[in-house]
Amino acid sequence: MRDEPTAAIQRARRLATPVLVAFLAACAGVQNVKIPTEADLSAIREGMTRDEVLARVGPPTWTFRVRQESLTIWNYRYNRNDCLIYQVSMRPTGTVRDAGISQDPACDHDRDSSHSRPVR
Repeated sequence: MRDEPTAAIQRARRLATPVLVAFLAACAGVQNVKIPTEADLSAIREGMTRDEVLARVGPPTWTFRVRQESLTIWNYRYNRNDCLIYQVSMRPTGTVRDAGISQDPACDHDRDSSHSRPVR
């Protein structure tokens, strides 16, 4: 009976090892993510392609769709100490309609609205 828990523990370790290795490999990849600067983002212009934007600033932090206008909004957090994000409006054709700075919806806007800038 004493061998049963030991065998179960050994099986669990054999199963956990590949999962742990995969997890650590994924974490290592996070360090290589490019964090765009405000200068990188401000270079995005109307008409740029999806691939041009990705090459310049990398993948967005998150996206959402605006169905009424058939747009996908790409959001970039570029300064972790501020309540600002950079938004890029992508048309269904894969080109930029407009881009600019906006408030991060995750921040408490009542606290400080001095950073508000309209999206162009």
